[in-house]
Order: sequence, then structure tokens, then C-alpha cells
Amino acid sequence: MSGLQRRRVNKITSAEADAEIESADNTTNNINNVIDNSDNTNINNTSSSGTKIAYDPEELKLNNDVTIPKLTLMEEVLLLGLKDREGYLSFWNDNISYALRGCILIELALRGKIRILDDPARRRFDLSERLIEVVDASKTGEVLLDESLNLMKNDEPLSISNWIDLLSGETWNLLKINYQLKQVRERLAKGLVDKGVLRTEMKNFFLFDMATHPVTDNSCKEAIKRRVLSLLVSRNLTLTYNDYFTDKVTFKLLRTIALICGAYGANVLENVLTTLDYEKRDLGFQRATELLEQFSQWPFDLNKPTTTGVSVNLNKEIQAEMLENPGKDLYLELVAGVFEVFSRMDSLI
Repeated sequence: MSGLQRRRVNKITSAEADAEIESADNTTNNINNVIDNSDNTNINNTSSSGTKIAYDPEELKLNNDVTIPKLTLMEEVLLLGLKDREGYLSFWNDNISYALRGCILIELALRGKIRILDDPARRRFDLSERLIEVVDASKTGEVLLDESLNLMKNDEPLSISNWIDLLSGETWNLLKINYQLKQVRERLAKGLVDKGVLRTEMKNFFLFDMATHPVTDNSCKEAIKRRVLSLLVSRNLTLTYNDYFTDKVTFKLLRTIALICGAYGANVLENVLTTLDYEKRDLGFQRATELLEQFSQWPFDLNKPTTTGVSVNLNKEIQAEMLENPGKDLYLELVAGVFEVFSRMDSLI
């Protein structure tokens, strides 16, 4: 016999029903008491009906940390490379994937998670060949950062260039081929969707459909461009702030320099300068090259004046920023090592 069959249920008396309801109420009260007395979970009464909602205190702490910008360095570089309306990167850009892995190391260093291994013998090697150590393995709240940090924590110290190669999948070591981060650009784009900067659409490319991510919050991308242009074409740099990048962020200027160097290495800097006239565009590229050369060495050469006449107060402001954050030399040395990798990207790709 085919078809649906009704399940037979035994009849119960009203007294038995009342007893079951009372038992369920007691169970619910016991569960609520356990939740209220828990030391590991905090409760907020957020609804008008008195419903209690649990949240992770560690995640809340990360979200409320005003010293960290809402967008990671990788997300900012990716955003500069995206076409606003089309919502995808250039199909001919081979550099961006490798550059994004370097940005991951910079982001972890600026957050105080990794640094150069403190060994006096390291000075015999190039910056990019110096070893990295993990000093804080706590979660960052960013999936790609946490995934990379977990790999570094569970492995022996390796050099800056080695880690960028491993995270990019550029290795002949079959035992570490699984270190490659998968679908980095797509995951970054989805993160920007979650943060309200992009949206997701499906676009047909003749033979297949592809998810694209057009820009929703144009003000966010324009603010990033203004930060870049302040260092590349303005005589005196003046950073502007918004909800994504507040004045409470640590290493504001160094982050902006890292953004310029990352965009330069990823071949997306032209997207920022394309709206300028030819002379300013050429000046911007000259200044970007100058910054990459100046900050791809350690200690930073802050006595070297600019030859382009742009952001002439940068060296003084960087010195002040470093004084505000003492004891970070090994972290900034790592940043300089990644800049060195960016400076020779054309020979690596």
C-alpha cells in the first residue's frame, strides 16, 4: 500500500496533559537557571518581551576595539581593485593574489600577533629572509587572519618570503601544499558584503554564471582613495576619518603606507590615480615608488627627504607615530620585510 499514513497517537486525559505542561515548565526554568549562572556566557535582555539572548564576550570585545579598523588591509586592497559597477577584478591581474598574502602578514604584525624572531644573527640575512614567530595566537575575528595565524602557530619559524609562498601555494614541498589559502579574493569580497560595503549579484559570462560584488557604500571606497591621494599627490598629508577608519586606529600612517605598497604590488594603484591628470598621475606613481624604497628597509630611513615635493611632513609624522607605540620594532621590521617582497614582485610573479 502506497501513500501517506496517519500516525496513531494514544489519547491522554486532561490531568495527564496538565502534568506534562507543568513538567515542561519546570525543565525550562531549570535551563534558564543554568544559563543565568554560567560564567562563560553573558546574557542581554534585548527584547521587549524579556527574551534573553546569549552573545560571545570575546567577539564583542573584538568588535568594540576602536584601535583596529573595521576593514582589514586585504579588504582595502581588494576594494581598490574592484570595478565599482561590474563588481569583479581585472582578469589580467596576476599579482593581486600574491600581494594579498603579504598583506595578511602585515595585518597580523600591526595587530601584535606576529613579529620577527629576536635573534641577533638575523641581521646577516635580507629582511624578507628573516624568521617569523607567533607572540599572540588569540583570535582576531577575521577568518583569513585566524586561519593563517593557526598555521604559523603549529609550525616551526619560517621566513617572511617562505610564508607568503606557502599561503600562495607557491611551494614544491608536498607536505605543506595544504597551507595554501583557498578562494581568498572571494572570501574577502563576502566579508565586505557582510560589512555592508559590497553586495552580491550573479552575472552571466557567456558560458557560465559568476558571482560579482558591486560597490554599495561608495563613501567607504572614496575615503580610502582620499587617504591614498593624501600621501601621493598632496604637499602636506592630512588623513580623513570615518566609521571604517577612525582617528583611534593605531599606526594610521603606517597602515596607509602599507595600503599604498600593497596596492602597488597588486597592480591596483592605477585605479586610484586614473581620475587625475597626466602630471599628477605620474607624480603619484613616483611617490609610491619612493615610499616603497624608503620603507622596505629597517630601520626606516626617516631622514631621507622626498624628491617629489609630496607629503613632505610624512617622516616627522611617522616618527611621532612610532614614539606613541614603543617596543614595536620587531613588528615593524616584519612590515618592512613584506615591503621588500613587494618591491621585487615583478621578478617573483
